[in-house]
Formats: sequence, structure tokens, C-alpha cells
Amino acid sequence: MKTGMRQSVGRWVCPMAAVRRPWPAPCGPAPAICAAVLTLAMVAAARAEHRLKYRWEPGDYLVYERRVWVVPLASEDVRRQSVEQVLLWCFENKGGEALVLVDMLRANEGQPESVGSAILHLHESGRRRMAPEVAARLDAVEPALDVLPVLPLPVQGETSWVSPPDAYQQRWRCWGRGPDAAQQGQWRVDFEVEDLSGVAEFLHRTRAGRFWFDTAAGRVMRFEAEERDEGRRERTRVAAVLRQAGRQSAEWAARRADETERYLRTLRHEDRLLAELFARPDDLARIQAQLDRLWSTLKSDVDQRAGSPFARIADGRRQQLRGAADRLAARAALGRRWLNHPARAWSLQDPAGQTLTSEAARPGVVIECFWSSDTIWGLRALESLRHVAGDPGRSPPPVLCYNLDFDVQQARRAIGRCGRGLRHVLAGPLQDVEGLTELPVVRVVDARGVVRGMWVGWDPSYGTAQQLARSLLAADWR
Repeated sequence: MKTGMRQSVGRWVCPMAAVRRPWPAPCGPAPAICAAVLTLAMVAAARAEHRLKYRWEPGDYLVYERRVWVVPLASEDVRRQSVEQVLLWCFENKGGEALVLVDMLRANEGQPESVGSAILHLHESGRRRMAPEVAARLDAVEPALDVLPVLPLPVQGETSWVSPPDAYQQRWRCWGRGPDAAQQGQWRVDFEVEDLSGVAEFLHRTRAGRFWFDTAAGRVMRFEAEERDEGRRERTRVAAVLRQAGRQSAEWAARRADETERYLRTLRHEDRLLAELFARPDDLARIQAQLDRLWSTLKSDVDQRAGSPFARIADGRRQQLRGAADRLAARAALGRRWLNHPARAWSLQDPAGQTLTSEAARPGVVIECFWSSDTIWGLRALESLRHVAGDPGRSPPPVLCYNLDFDVQQARRAIGRCGRGLRHVLAGPLQDVEGLTELPVVRVVDARGVVRGMWVGWDPSYGTAQQLARSLLAADWR
């Protein structure tokens, strides 16, 4: 793999320079007009060359070093420190979008191990789209996305802009400060993060920082941020620096683009196998073996000798699944208790203190979510479910949320800040009887009160839960 940094310098060339014929005799003010138009064109071209935009070419790769320090609010004593690597590869650039692989590495026994990855389609402004199977796993690679901030569209200008909300309903409010002499003339941008979901407000967290962008190379060179957590009385400082940049051949990139679809198929197959844990809990050992073979097969299918990054990603995922044996066993046990069995009957209070029974709360098909304010992913699940409940143009299935906090006041505060528009019950008493080891957990209950589907973990859309609920609703209408 080549490791040298390549950087191109644009040069404006007048399109008429190659025309070798005498100019006609001047007539009136035409020369002055032509000179003015030419000057404006040169200025516009220079601005276009140096404006804030990503400049991906197939084969480009970037390596960032990311350092994190956690310190108390009242002192500079470091509580925790970690070092990670963020690797980016561009495999193709078509239709104004670059196909980019993001991989985050941490040291495991001295060796770098992939802990999260994502395939993104990136516009030159940094706006991104991704496949559903990638979006559902975005939590594992979320910190790496700091080095891919959203830049302004040409119509927005470069002095201030606001990014569209991301999958967590966070948006960045940015201010372009211009070239920074202390950072070799790189364009400095300051930002603050706004959380539209209410999660940051509930957790008493704020985040702000700055990054420096090389307009000629089209990439972030340095990123700094600080997150203040008033609840935990600590600050988290982050610094990411570009350590290496280079370019592989176009042929190498094209082969990796072909491998991308194999990687996405592997993710979809993993999802099917994990769903089987609930439906066939007695087949836990077989499913674990199949998961291991699944990622081993991907590694053998990609070109390791050519340095395919998917080989390391496959190794990392195999290690994660092997280390998750206890969690997978707990999921299988939950499936044995819940799936295709009647949901537990209960009598609980809603946030207003009114008693509610399961019979009244489940008049038909319903999507249910078990969550706790102790986990950020439980809080973020509420925003996802709010979109499910308010899905326009269709008859959305009703959503019922079970808060499992033992602290009733904390539960009410979390519901008030993050759970607006959803129906909630204070379900702390169910924590012991249900024995949930992972949160959030989402399930679909049919009109007879039988659990027909279940999912563990945060999902930006809970699309499969919606599909199942709608199919059950349609069956009831028939």
C-alpha cells in the first residue's frame, strides 16, 4: 500500500488559449467587456477550486489518529485516555457521490482491531446516505464520523451554515472563520452541536469544537471537540489528526467496490441469523457457528493479498461475536420466553400517575419498546419510535413505551424531555420479572396479545418492526 501523500494544485486555463487565429478588429467597448467577463470567470474559478468541499478520487485513503481524554469538570486530572485510528477509503465516485468505507480501529493485545465500520455514499458537501443494514449499526462507528463533517452547499455560503439532522437528530451549527495562519492556511470552522431529540438536554451534555479543512486537498486535517457532561461532572476532549494520506490504483478501488456488495450481503445474512436466535433458541450453538463461518467466508472471498480492508473488518467482527457469547445466550433465552407466547399482563401507572392495564393499552396490534434512561440508546430509540408513530401517509401502528427506571422522577423527566408524543408506562417493576440484559428491546404484539417479533438494540427506523405490524394490521382488517 502506498503511503505517500498526494495533493493536486488546480490551475485555471482560459478555454480560448488553444485557439490560434487572429482576433477581429476591436469594435466599441467589446475588449473592456471581455476583460471584465474574463476577470469574473477567473475569480469564480478560483473560488470554486478553493471552496469547502470533499474531493474524493477512487483509491484515496486517509488515516486519522483519534485521541480521547476524560477529565473532571473541576480539574485537569485525566480519568481515562484512549487512542484510536479512523481509516477512510474511497472506492468509486459516481453521480456526484463517493462510495466511502469508514473503519474504526482500537488496539487489542497490541494489534489494531476493527471495532466498527460503515459504507457511506457521500456528497461533496459531506451529506450522506447509507443502506438500512449499515444505518442500524451506526452506533459502533459514530465517533469516527467526526472527521466527515457536513460542509455548506454552494447556495449556503461559507461564513455560517447548519447541517441537516443526522440519524440521532443532531445537527451542527457551523461558522467558517477563514484561513488559519497557525494551521498552514487551512480553513477553520467552529461548530456547536444541537440535539433536536432532547437527549443531550436530558443528559445535561453540550458539545462544541472546531476543525481545519484543506480546501485544495478537500479533506479535514484536524478536528477538536469538547463535550461537557454536567450530570457526570466530567469533560470529554477529542482530537483527531490526519496522519497519512495516499492513493491506490483505480483497479484496486474497483475491486473493493465489488467487495462492498459482498460485505453488505454479509450484514444482511448476520441480521437473519441473529433473528433466528429468537425463533430457534435451542439452535444457539449452530447459529453461533454459522455466524463465525459467515465472517470467515467473507475474509476468504476478499483479496487479502491486495490489502482489502474488508479482511480486517471480518476478523474484527468474528472476535466481537465470539466475545458476545453471553449476550447471544441471553437473547436466545428471551426469545424462548417471549416469541409466540402471550405478552405478560400487567397493571402499571402512566407518567401522570393514572393506573393503566395491559388489556386497555393493547386494543390491537401494537409496537412495544422497553427502554431506560440509563442508556443513551434507549433515549435515542424514542426518537426513532416517534417517527414510526407519526409516519405520514399511512396508518401507523400504535406504539407503547415501557420505561424501566426504578427512579420514578428520573423516568418522568426523561419522558418529558425525550418521549413527547408517545404513550408511556412506568414499568420499573417489570425490570426484575422480565430480566432484560440489553436495552432497548422492541417487540410487536398481535391483536390476541401474542408476541410475534422482537429486536434488540437501537435502530434509526425500526423498519422491520413496522413491516410486521402493518402486515398484522392488514390481516386483521381482512
